[in-house]
Amino acid sequence: MLSPLPSLPKNAKVAVAGSGIAGLSFSYFLSKLRPDVKITLYEAANRSSGWINSWETKDKTGKPVMIERGPRTLRGVSDGTVMMVDAMKDLNSIDKVHYIEKSSDADKKFLVDPNDKLVQVPNSVMSGIQFIMSGLGKGIIPAMLGEFWRKPNSNPNQDETVASLLKRRMGNDYLGKNVFSAIYRGIYADDINTLSAQKVVHKMVYNEKMFGSNVNALWHKFKTRKERKSQSKHLSPVLDKYCETLKKPESSIANLSTTLKKYPMMGFQGGLETFCKTIYRGLENSPNVSIYLGKEITKISKDKDKRKTKVSVEVNHGEDIEEFDHVRLTNVPHNLGRVVRDQNADIAKRLETITANTVVLVNFYLHDKDIIPIKNRGFGYLVPESNPNKEKLLGVIFDSVIEQNLKRFEDSKVMVPADKQNYTKLTAMVGGYMLNDKKTGEPIIPEDTQVIDNIKMSLQKHLGMSLNDLDRGLWQVTVANKCLPRFGAGYMQWQGKMETDLLELYNSKVSLGGMGFAIGPGIPDVFVDGFQDALKLR
Repeated sequence: MLSPLPSLPKNAKVAVAGSGIAGLSFSYFLSKLRPDVKITLYEAANRSSGWINSWETKDKTGKPVMIERGPRTLRGVSDGTVMMVDAMKDLNSIDKVHYIEKSSDADKKFLVDPNDKLVQVPNSVMSGIQFIMSGLGKGIIPAMLGEFWRKPNSNPNQDETVASLLKRRMGNDYLGKNVFSAIYRGIYADDINTLSAQKVVHKMVYNEKMFGSNVNALWHKFKTRKERKSQSKHLSPVLDKYCETLKKPESSIANLSTTLKKYPMMGFQGGLETFCKTIYRGLENSPNVSIYLGKEITKISKDKDKRKTKVSVEVNHGEDIEEFDHVRLTNVPHNLGRVVRDQNADIAKRLETITANTVVLVNFYLHDKDIIPIKNRGFGYLVPESNPNKEKLLGVIFDSVIEQNLKRFEDSKVMVPADKQNYTKLTAMVGGYMLNDKKTGEPIIPEDTQVIDNIKMSLQKHLGMSLNDLDRGLWQVTVANKCLPRFGAGYMQWQGKMETDLLELYNSKVSLGGMGFAIGPGIPDVFVDGFQDALKLR
């Protein structure tokens, strides 16, 4: 949260709503920081892990196969990843941690140009030249040469859309339509023409505000490189606090951080859900944590008598009612309205104004043939706004390439054995904001067969895959309904006001977590958010 939180009283009782990565991380850290506190974790579904879902199924031959029906990898270079890997070590599961090298095929990424050709995202001088010469390179050179001379925003505190900021700084909208639109479709499943610049590209906003331009910011970074190199030998403020409060040896965490900076991606044996399951088991073994699946917090209320400090929590619409000293809500914002409506209808209405995008995940598995072209072997590709994209495709992830390039974290010489070298596994992401009805804003979700047919057409166009091979494989469609909050212009102001109003409404006994309120959209960001807010309550 952006807002401060008061410390918990001794032997306090805390309720946590949701056992996705946000609820698990907050509970994990609070249980360690305050072993006297009794934590009750409520999950509405009959399984934990939220949208992270490493699904075990069988292929068409009856052999077992794991399919990711949600996120699958982590960034190596982040404080959150350092803390997650360290948590796996603490829970005696470090052997399940894997990584990808920068030199591997799996670190290559592609974008689709307006003519349905894949173009590699630059990772060298030659690939950079090829990118500029491609159908996606239009406007890049004048944008870069002129960025220094363009005037900063006359009202730097006023939020704007990502597209608006890019057009001002770059002098054209080509970079936005050809590159940035694809990146943020892949992260948020949303449109740069509506996304908040302050929320999504806050570093660019900061650079303009502090230095006048991104070029000036880069020059400042270059001039202070020696000072930053000296500082880099020390831990970040977050990791420094992590070591201090959890009694971690600074040298150990510093070495881990340095090691992880070498790797662009991290994964887990059995899929990303392995991490959630490991934390879940750790909580189950904690004497001060109770977990209830199939139990949903449906209402939270406070007594009109301000002398009473506890908050009343209703579970499953009155099935159970209990009082707590603090309640942690990790739901997406639009789902929180019904929880607080009886207490304050205006706040409930404002929570529900933050809508969410729906993503349709389409998994494909072919057990006996690798049909991903050699020249396109990589992490996958994204589709920018400049591509006609009638199939409403956000992007495709090449899971089999990732799996075949994983190495064990404990022993970098050992490759993780893949099912077979001769197989294809991929995940297509469909829809997001492109599914939303223009009048109602509600997603219009096509039938599974239509979605699969559209993906087959896309894979034939973009990768030249044969329809015969695509028809032989296993297909699985998963609808992640309203899973990603929409961060429209003005979101940061909305978030700050919402947190302040809820703290006042519940006498600082309710806090907000999850992707809608974390420092960033990634799983490591949400994990750090859980730590920082648990620390505030300590």
